[in-house]
Amino acid sequence: MADSSTPLSINTGNFANSAEHRRHVDDVLKEELGHLYVGVPGFFEAFFKGVPGLRLAAQAVFDKCKEGDSPLYQVQSGWLGWPEGAKEKEVLSWVAPLTDRLLDLAEGHRPVSRIRRRPLAQPHQPLQGSTADRKLYIAFVNDPNASADSKCRWSQILIPGELKSNPSADKASKAWLDLSRYAREVLAAQDSRRFVLGFTLCGSLMRLGGIASEQFDINKDGLQFVSAMLRFLWINDEQLRFDPTIITVGDKRYIEIERGNGKERLVIDRVIKRVPCVAGRATTCWKAYQEEDPETPLVVKDS
Repeated sequence: MADSSTPLSINTGNFANSAEHRRHVDDVLKEELGHLYVGVPGFFEAFFKGVPGLRLAAQAVFDKCKEGDSPLYQVQSGWLGWPEGAKEKEVLSWVAPLTDRLLDLAEGHRPVSRIRRRPLAQPHQPLQGSTADRKLYIAFVNDPNASADSKCRWSQILIPGELKSNPSADKASKAWLDLSRYAREVLAAQDSRRFVLGFTLCGSLMRLGGIASEQFDINKDGLQFVSAMLRFLWINDEQLRFDPTIITVGDKRYIEIERGNGKERLVIDRVIKRVPCVAGRATTCWKAYQEEDPETPLVVKDS
């Protein structure tokens, strides 16, 4: 008999359908998400305040975008080459090369750390690593050499995005739900990920997150768009909400714990189980061992 003091809850981590078709998952996912907080004032500043030199770099890059006989950005018309009607395929063809151009203009302003990611658009190619076929319009991935022909996995997706041609699709039942599906796949595939940052672009209206920023028009607020793109490219792993207690050195991952009078390292061997959900405890179990005793297997549980 269930303990009446424990409230019953359901999320996609309890989902039993092994095929995970959208028609089966969506209703459960909507219930799991509950109310999405959008238009949160100060979201940009709060989330990205740890990126060194970002404000000055974004302003410098944006100023360069307005220079020359054929500037990338004009106050009257917005971004050069922005597709009329904002059809998804045309927007994809527009945004990736523009992001590369912004990176070139940011040379000399970027942080010391090497850029290890780039935008990738593969709207017709399912990503590897999920139970059902899942496609993703656009994302920032952890491979700086990724191309349209690359075979990417959900474990490589750092920041997923969703595109809609119609600005009215910027709502819970459309773009936000699609973005939530992507977030679930990312969280399931990345065992040290605690949260997922994403973005939607509906027409020219952009929004960041599920607990989301205020909506802005990228053709009217070009500086905000430049700032968002550079943020996506420059934030570090902790700002991407990877668990900072899991330390990676080369191909080895470990957790440091304090026991007795000293520290011990628990080296992670592999994931045993991770509950795939968006909002919940996402209980994860790893097979591990003490660094000085690799022959004795241990189980580490995090929830």
